[in-house]
Amino acid sequence: MIEIKNISKTFKNNKVLDGIDLTINQGDVVAIIGPSGTGKSTFLRCVDRLEKPETGTITIDGETQDLAHIHGKDLTELRKKTGMVFQNFNLFPHYSVLRNVTDPLIHVQKKSKEEAYRIGRELLKKMGLSDKEDYYPCQLSGGQQQRVSIARALALNPQVLFFDEPTSALD
Repeated sequence: MIEIKNISKTFKNNKVLDGIDLTINQGDVVAIIGPSGTGKSTFLRCVDRLEKPETGTITIDGETQDLAHIHGKDLTELRKKTGMVFQNFNLFPHYSVLRNVTDPLIHVQKKSKEEAYRIGRELLKKMGLSDKEDYYPCQLSGGQQQRVSIARALALNPQVLFFDEPTSALD
């Protein structure tokens, strides 16, 4: 179970999030919908602590973290439990598709190159991108880039996946 409590975020004088609470049970799929500019992406970025909220906590499997004050090892541990697929994919343009998927496995999870490549190729196959592993992001369509981003997030085997605009570029 994931419990998010009291997320608040202000940009200058604009209070974008004001005490947002959300509980998600194992296996739930939750969609946050609303017009552009209402804070959906900001909420996800605060929960994954890519943006620092003024207040808020997240509890994953009984372990609570204060998102306004988390840092260091605690932040690293939180990010090991979560994965983010960004609206604009955030792929490294100078890395091949396979390297975009495997680099976090090698450098963050300290897996061997052989194991990382096995996992990466398996996920690219599931995404229908086996034939694109040596391509660079600029050589792919938007939907293909998004599927690489999804494969990269799945490769780390997170407990929770956050998708920002998950269907915006899928073919």
